[in-house]
Amino acid sequence: MNKLMLSCKKATELMDRKNYILLSRTEKFQLLLHKNLCDACRQYEKQSAMLDSILKRHNAEPDESIPSKETLSQEKMDDPALLAVLLDNAASLQQLIVLDNTIIHKVYSFNCTFTPLYKASLLHLCAEYNHTACARVLLNNGADVNGKAGIDENGFGGQTPIFHTVNQDANKCMEMMKLLIAEKADLSITLNGIIWGKGYDWETFIPAVNPISYAMMGLLRQFQRTEKDCYEIVSLLMEAKFGTKYLGKNIPNRYLEN
Repeated sequence: MNKLMLSCKKATELMDRKNYILLSRTEKFQLLLHKNLCDACRQYEKQSAMLDSILKRHNAEPDESIPSKETLSQEKMDDPALLAVLLDNAASLQQLIVLDNTIIHKVYSFNCTFTPLYKASLLHLCAEYNHTACARVLLNNGADVNGKAGIDENGFGGQTPIFHTVNQDANKCMEMMKLLIAEKADLSITLNGIIWGKGYDWETFIPAVNPISYAMMGLLRQFQRTEKDCYEIVSLLMEAKFGTKYLGKNIPNRYLEN
């Protein structure tokens, strides 16, 4: 019987491997037996499946802004706070913060095809992926709504979390943007510059940029956003910052089509 029993380390390795390689009958039986006895590994398998779902959703089109599961497995799967945020598992994140409040200050760097994730906090990651449940936990435990990401070798970057919400496809991070505004995110912070899509064909340098002007950059063709979506975000930001209610209606350069 002992020969059939797996360690938790071996069981989790098989859980990850079965997504890519067919397990033997013995391995399948060993894994089933272990999961019947081990609640922790059942929870790991559930979280791993959720993470796969997140990655597939964000990678419907090739997008290296999301770290691959292989990268996470090798480098960061041992970071439970990061995993909790990627899964938007607020309960797990709260438990981890109770044990160690310093995790709200940890920073991470990932290759990103759009707004850079260089030395970004967990709150920046929540903003990038619209993970509002974990964002609320972080904010309730003292995370800085205006905390700055890292500065690159050119002196660019240093964006706050709200920058990650204003230029998303189909405004998918609007809920997160509204949460950050409600938490008094500073809309006047101006960066020396930010490089959008750094290292890719669509790399774009945007100088002297704040969250509102960054949202307007969505009108550039390479951002592949609709005018309606851009104006909706800018309108909300303008009202929050200046109390101005104005929704742009004209489509710039439409006359050139004629």
